[in-house]
Amino acid sequence: MKKYILSIIFVCAVTALSSCGKDPIDTYHVKNSAVVFKAKSNSFSLKGMTADSAIVKIPVTLVGPATDYVRQIGLEISDSTAVEGTDYSVLSSQIDSGALGGNIVIKINKLKDGVGSLCSTFKIVPNEYFREGYPSYSKSLISWSEIYVRPTLNVWHYWYLIFSNGYSQNLHKLIIEELGEEVEHYTMKKVYAESDTSLIYKLPTWWYSASRQLRDAVEEHDKANPGNPYMHSSDYEKYDSYVQAVGEGTKPETIPTILETLNVF
Repeated sequence: MKKYILSIIFVCAVTALSSCGKDPIDTYHVKNSAVVFKAKSNSFSLKGMTADSAIVKIPVTLVGPATDYVRQIGLEISDSTAVEGTDYSVLSSQIDSGALGGNIVIKINKLKDGVGSLCSTFKIVPNEYFREGYPSYSKSLISWSEIYVRPTLNVWHYWYLIFSNGYSQNLHKLIIEELGEEVEHYTMKKVYAESDTSLIYKLPTWWYSASRQLRDAVEEHDKANPGNPYMHSSDYEKYDSYVQAVGEGTKPETIPTILETLNVF
């Protein structure tokens, strides 16, 4: 009798599950789509800028299916030291037809004399196309200055993996001096360069060679100057992930030498 009752319960349970399976929840329905930032902060360096303005792109990711039409992204801007229309302008913010990601495109004007840096917090807000996204990535601090700053995420991704998981202005300066200014636009993923024409795709072999070249240059200098090795600047931070925002890394009690923090390939 007991086995019979258990069998009935099992059959009922299977039947219930089968019934549920006939009416699945469409998790990725277009109406449930959202957009989130790839990084909690995006910093841009205007160092050496001679033009009156520069175009920069803030990458965003679509959570949901692509569509056959363009969808605009709702934005709310707050906590600004910059004035929209004077210091910068938002040129576009959208997900294109067939795309699973997009960009918020901004024109940044040259900084005025005496102004070292500016910033604004961009927040993606719900609109007719998108619901509210994951809170932690619905905001991103957008900043620009005339000093070296950590590169954009699609470049920093590979600086982090290949050169060092720490960042400082001194390291940045050394990378530029050794590998050239265009290294600020190099990426190791074709899709990044295809979606952002300001980026340049470089094969993994280039990156590994560049890593060795950088290490050799630092080792040669430090060997010739044992009392004055290449050091990180006071802004140095070590990151646990390349997506970790600027300012959220670990600051050591003692500033390390650059050689101590370089990756080995």
